[in-house]
Amino acid sequence: MSSDTQTGGSLESVADGYNDRFGHLFGELNGPQFALLIGSLVVLLAAPVWTSLLGAGGLLRTLALASIWAILAMAWDIQSGYTGYISFGHAVLSGGAAYTTAMLVAHVNPDLPFLVTAPISVFAALVIGLVIAIPSLRLRGPYFSLVTFVAGLIFYQLTYAFSGYTGGELGQRVGRIEFELAGAQVTTFDPVTRYYVMLVPMLVIAVALLYVARSNVGMILIAIRENEEAVAAAGIDTTKFKIWSFVLSSIPMGVGGVLLAHFYGSVNPLNFLLVDRSIEIIAMAVVGGMSSILGPIGGAFLVIVLREEVLGVFGVTGRWVALWTVVLLVLVFARDGLFRKLWHILGDRGRADGGDDE
Repeated sequence: MSSDTQTGGSLESVADGYNDRFGHLFGELNGPQFALLIGSLVVLLAAPVWTSLLGAGGLLRTLALASIWAILAMAWDIQSGYTGYISFGHAVLSGGAAYTTAMLVAHVNPDLPFLVTAPISVFAALVIGLVIAIPSLRLRGPYFSLVTFVAGLIFYQLTYAFSGYTGGELGQRVGRIEFELAGAQVTTFDPVTRYYVMLVPMLVIAVALLYVARSNVGMILIAIRENEEAVAAAGIDTTKFKIWSFVLSSIPMGVGGVLLAHFYGSVNPLNFLLVDRSIEIIAMAVVGGMSSILGPIGGAFLVIVLREEVLGVFGVTGRWVALWTVVLLVLVFARDGLFRKLWHILGDRGRADGGDDE
């Protein structure tokens, strides 16, 4: 028996053990898919080590930023990717959370701890999400997308209209994250700590959204996307489930907005509420593979690493032209997304080797 066959058999055995215990909760995997997931997780958890060995400290900052955008892309995916109701205004949710943090610090108490401002800010994102969802999700097709797009424009202009509170074009300073955990002081002034403060919420949210996506709620959201009339004919209140999808999306969007505010140390309309931010979130989900949760994570890391580390050789403007060209090529030649395509290739390989696939 060759070493490759032995390795493949071991992988399948480990994957079968995972499937027996967790497959019904998060979806079943074959050996190659399990190896990809565990390998990616190890690479992310060990990033401070290998970036230090490579002398690429700046890459650790990029990976921390990518973790935040992965949260935003997953949050968009559970609402738009799963229901088919495409939102062009999701940046309003993360921006609302970021501005809530900024205004609490600027106008209430600059010494408010992170563990107080963060939950209030996430709740604000949830309220904003419901304000947009309840009237707009009764609309269909392009009308829903237009409502979310216009909502984004309104919130963007509100930051200028109420510049006395929001800081207008310059925005508000937020500062870094500092809190106490098990007697130890945690501060994101340290690059390694900052990385894990951004990475751990991303992993927790990924697990939670994968669970929801594989549950009956996720199945109904997909059914709404495929044939909403049939779902309604079965006696299911589709509007209620669409609003739930917005709730499920608003909470991680709020978390992402809070983390992004503290990552940059400030909040301003260009970085948080410009419609470009919503389009970037969509692009990450599309590049990775919509309605998959894991695909948007891969898409976010790919887009951010390209933007921050690779395409800079084309200059400030050329970098964006090159990035959007890559997105366009993916839309034309890999409509299901790069990472979803890779996932299916690994699934086919598992079947060819005699393993199980989801």
